Amino acid sequence: MLIEAIPVEDDLVQFRTNRRGWPSSCNVYLVRDGRRAILVDAGLGVDPDLETLFDAVVVALQGWNQEPTDVHTILLTHTHTDHAGGAIPLARATGARVLLPKLGWAQASDRAWQVHHILPDDVAREIELPPGFDVAEHFRGETMPELFTAEAGITWQFTGEGDEVDVGRLRLKAFHMPGHDVGHLVWADLDSGIAFTGDLLAARGTSLPWYPPNAGGVARYLASLERLGRLPLSVVCPGHHQVHRGLEVFRRLVRETMATVHDRERKILETLLVAPAPFAQLDALVYDAIVREVIPWASSVTMAHLRRFEESGIVYRRPDGFYVPDAAVAERYLASLGERTADRVS
Repeated sequence: MLIEAIPVEDDLVQFRTNRRGWPSSCNVYLVRDGRRAILVDAGLGVDPDLETLFDAVVVALQGWNQEPTDVHTILLTHTHTDHAGGAIPLARATGARVLLPKLGWAQASDRAWQVHHILPDDVAREIELPPGFDVAEHFRGETMPELFTAEAGITWQFTGEGDEVDVGRLRLKAFHMPGHDVGHLVWADLDSGIAFTGDLLAARGTSLPWYPPNAGGVARYLASLERLGRLPLSVVCPGHHQVHRGLEVFRRLVRETMATVHDRERKILETLLVAPAPFAQLDALVYDAIVREVIPWASSVTMAHLRRFEESGIVYRRPDGFYVPDAAVAERYLASLGERTADRVS
């Protein structure tokens, strides 16, 4: 079965794809709201993923003596195409309104903005895209055939920091946590400890953590992780892979995610302290070639690190394209990395 329905709580079901590789749907969640229900995130907008997801949702609703038209809201954590691609067809099938981050509208409604946020021009100039590969057409054809528009016949509602949505026993509050995506929201009920964390946390079998420069880059991503780690969460529903239970399990995953980011920083700086290096050499330190071949925008993470280092005076880029460190500054930064992760999430 392509989509597996996994009960999380009596009023909460996770729909998780068994597809490996890209493109694959995010986790979608169905939450009971009394005699009605909402969906959190929407998965891909293409079959068989979309059709299989809808069928699985129908079966879950039947278990609650409900039907598709009882889904009144689709709540998006962010508007990357694996989370938002199915929003329009699911909204049309159910009559649901779509709540999305205000900062995510541009990339969900404009192909140029999708590419700008996923694969910035300065990254595209550094890599070799597969012959004939068009990033905008790829997203349109294989993940999100229909862009968001005011004329789509959908009720759109913008959301952001501090907004609240009551869903059954839950009062979900929006926490703006950019870095993975410019408008990324975590929806959390602090009383129950249940949260929908989107793509902030590392997930086995994915390219996460992923944080392009135009979504806030490394600094804002780490700041979001620090903020997330301070929330009292015990049932963490991520955008990919399994649900995580327990406060300590959750905080350990936050620390592990931060450690992955810091490890990438360490690899880049240690390499540069040996000798100046071009982008391609540093890019290979962050993601394996097989990942970069499938999702060329993986290289945006490397650029996010290099921009951070340049802005901080840790490295500079020579006219020949090679990156060179300020050795003393780079060594001090490396020495500080070991103290960063453990101290900021406890």
